[in-house]
Amino acid sequence: MVVDAEAYTYDDEVIKKAEAMGKPGLIKINAKQDSFIFTVETTRAIKAFQLLNATEILKQKLDGVRLSEDIVEADDQFGELGAHMRGG
Repeated sequence: MVVDAEAYTYDDEVIKKAEAMGKPGLIKINAKQDSFIFTVETTRAIKAFQLLNATEILKQKLDGVRLSEDIVEADDQFGELGAHMRGG
């Protein structure tokens, strides 16, 4: 298990090494679904509160994308009934 996800960079060398040792399948690496590490660095050209405001706007936009994907999935599942229920 990776303890510090920010310090870990995926590299398939560990899998190749296990196979070379005659131990295929010894190492299994699974990505955590629906997540990512987002790091922000600044040169102080933008004030901290402006940066935090920008990240909140980004979060709202990502929530909107997630919601629109849910709507598409619901339309696929429920067809016209799903569109009618959301007023479309």
